[in-house]
Amino acid sequence: MKYKPIKVGFDLDGVLLYNPARIVRPLIALLKKKKMLIERKELEFFVPKPGFQQIIWDLFHKSSCFLAPGFSEISKLKNQGLIEPYLITGRFKHLENDFANWKRKMNADFLFVDCYINDQNEQPHLFKERMIKKLKLQIFVEDNWDIVGYLVKNCSNTDIYWITNLIDNRFSYSKKYFSFNKALKQIKRFSRQIKEQK
Repeated sequence: MKYKPIKVGFDLDGVLLYNPARIVRPLIALLKKKKMLIERKELEFFVPKPGFQQIIWDLFHKSSCFLAPGFSEISKLKNQGLIEPYLITGRFKHLENDFANWKRKMNADFLFVDCYINDQNEQPHLFKERMIKKLKLQIFVEDNWDIVGYLVKNCSNTDIYWITNLIDNRFSYSKKYFSFNKALKQIKRFSRQIKEQK
């Protein structure tokens, strides 16, 4: 039987792009859950309104300042016929211009089979769930622990790889990695094992 490359989806901020500011996100999420910042449901993400809120949101995303170590490995795995890569970001529509700039820097239209942004401003976890199911991804790499928990429960046919951080690392999870590079190495091992079994 001919080997089919594994379909792998990658989130953008905190996965493909290294974001030093992501370390504060668990603290913000905790404040929201404790209703000390703003009230929200257990899993509900803030959608910034046009004007000042979107400007602040734009500035926060500027902290995604460079490609994560190991990024170049995606091209190697694709060229070796081991993976079929997709880029799926929960970024909202007003960040399309910055997304387009990063796509050019990454040469994304050639590297990825397809690229998707949350241009309808859906809740990010719902958007990612929909795309994972639509594309029938076998692996999805995510850095947000809340989203990981949601996707594990709702995308049972997909392995969710989690890029963790120092604060959230206390959570036990079998597919947890401290860096994108380490997650990619596991994807490489897994895809080669599958290929050898064919």
